[in-house]
Amino acid sequence: MEKKYFITVLICFLIHICSNQVDAQQRNDFPNFDNAEKVAQTGYQFLKINPGARGAGMGETFITLEGDASVVYWNPAGLSSVKNISVFAGYTSWFADIKHQAFSAAMNLGDYGVVGISAVNVDYGTIKGTVISNSLLGYDDIGNLNITEFAIGLSYAMRFTDSFGAGVTIKYCKQDLIAKNSSVLAFDIGTNYNTGWNDLKVAVSIQNFSKEIKYIDENFVLPLTYRVGFSVDALGLANINSDTHKLTIALEGVNPRDYSERVHLGGEYIFDNMLSLRAGYKFNYDVESFSFGAGFKYNDAQIDYAYSDFGSLLGNVNRVSIVFNL
Repeated sequence: MEKKYFITVLICFLIHICSNQVDAQQRNDFPNFDNAEKVAQTGYQFLKINPGARGAGMGETFITLEGDASVVYWNPAGLSSVKNISVFAGYTSWFADIKHQAFSAAMNLGDYGVVGISAVNVDYGTIKGTVISNSLLGYDDIGNLNITEFAIGLSYAMRFTDSFGAGVTIKYCKQDLIAKNSSVLAFDIGTNYNTGWNDLKVAVSIQNFSKEIKYIDENFVLPLTYRVGFSVDALGLANINSDTHKLTIALEGVNPRDYSERVHLGGEYIFDNMLSLRAGYKFNYDVESFSFGAGFKYNDAQIDYAYSDFGSLLGNVNRVSIVFNL
């Protein structure tokens, strides 16, 4: 027991150190612009796309939720509650016919914790390549171009007590933009804690922690993001006991490297552990705002859908995902 508490304190200390590093890096990059929005200061933007339809439908307030393989994209600590084997697959229809695909799986190893794997890939379709020339059209066709962006990860999580879990992901990220390609190792680390009062949960995570990458003549970093979230059983707060209905309200604060602080608010209603309805809102975004979604669970399988609004200029994003908890 003393060993578990020592490890718990150590993980909390590491989270604190990493969060201080996030703040220090941001201050070094913007020493005289404390209120700047810091737009366009990071690369590997595809890492900011969260593929799970369940979390997206809740306004991406997913950091405290746990128990299946989809949570690895928000907080690897959520894997610590996987009971046996969980498999997730997600598809996102992004802007300009860009397709984002994701897969993850997790397995409980008993006293040895939970291990997981994950992968994301971005399909940009066919892009026509041209170069400037003195021809009548002003350019020459050089054929189709292929852009590659993907990340593969290995995760480990453990439940140190009945209420406290932690996890870490190490991922290999690669980007090939034709003119130059690059790759880097990045880390996600997180914790979650259930207070035991009306299922009130608190979670912290840091995503995309890595070294700087050089692209041609300039250095850039990954979209480093610090998250703190809370969720609670709303019916329990209202002293309503029900085995049929469940309502979760979640709030999340987000501190990204390339923008000012943001707030996400979301909720999920579950009827009879089968039908789910979700909604959320994201504050301090240029175009993103509300989202909603639904899910249907049958035996060990659950399928989810989410709609996210990006305003009149960009339109909307649709996500579909499926989870098997075996």
